Amino acid sequence: MLNFYGIKNCNSVKKSQEFLENKKIKFEFLDIKKLDEKTFDFWISQRDITDFVNTAGTTARKIGLNKETLVHLSKDELKKIILDNPSCIKRPVIESQGKIYIGKEYESLK
Repeated sequence: MLNFYGIKNCNSVKKSQEFLENKKIKFEFLDIKKLDEKTFDFWISQRDITDFVNTAGTTARKIGLNKETLVHLSKDELKKIILDNPSCIKRPVIESQGKIYIGKEYESLK
């Protein structure tokens, strides 16, 4: 079973849930707003921390997080910003068999 992190009312999350359900892929929905540091540390051990940032999202724009500012932040600074504002994470994030899928990468799941 997959761990599926998202926000219930997010359109991208709704589309990805529908995709998984149509493929008969079982998953556990977890609220990304309740993301803990241990889980995020695992994610960033598998993927670059900048892969998780949705710079086009409302939250990122509100806190001034864009592609230019990402370049100037250390990994620790960015990690703190993300954990303090988990809504700025690209959604969904899916954990499957030790791999991390972000955004539309769920389309490669079978």
